[in-house]
Amino acid sequence: MSAVRLLVLGSILRKGVSHGYGVYNDLTSWRAETWTNVKPGSIYHALEKLEAQGLTRAEASENQVKLGPSRTEYSVTKEGLAEFESLLRSALQSFEIQTFAVGIAFMDRLPRREVIRLLSDRASALKESAAFLGTLPTEDMPSEPSKHPELTGLWQNYLNNEMSNTLNLIGKLEAGKYRFLGENE
Repeated sequence: MSAVRLLVLGSILRKGVSHGYGVYNDLTSWRAETWTNVKPGSIYHALEKLEAQGLTRAEASENQVKLGPSRTEYSVTKEGLAEFESLLRSALQSFEIQTFAVGIAFMDRLPRREVIRLLSDRASALKESAAFLGTLPTEDMPSEPSKHPELTGLWQNYLNNEMSNTLNLIGKLEAGKYRFLGENE
């Protein structure tokens, strides 16, 4: 759910104010379904939860584009911004690829130095986890799943690959690639 919350809050923050269909259109145009497991129904559920928790504020739209009931427009509250930033920081350190992908999508909403620090922390944690997996006992004919060399090898390769990708991204950010919060155009 945190990836969906991050996506919904991020979509609203990018526009300042948005309605549910606007958030849905953002995620569709971003092709978020290819890099997350977000489902259209989860967007509206997340909007309801965020409003109930005081993280967004809902108001009837003053812009009547069509006849019929007015649309509800959402804005992010101060508490919602704090939640977004907290979720974003966690996502940028996550080992879970879809959550990490959402963090990458919104990393420009934090200062560059902070993003580099968060990614450095992720790379260190990935390295430690891969090293730990290398210490686990394995058996050619495993007596239990945890001793299967293919299982531990799979996870070591995944973690090493993620570490490599993270270090590559850090290098790009240190070289000045992309624009971040507080930087001039």
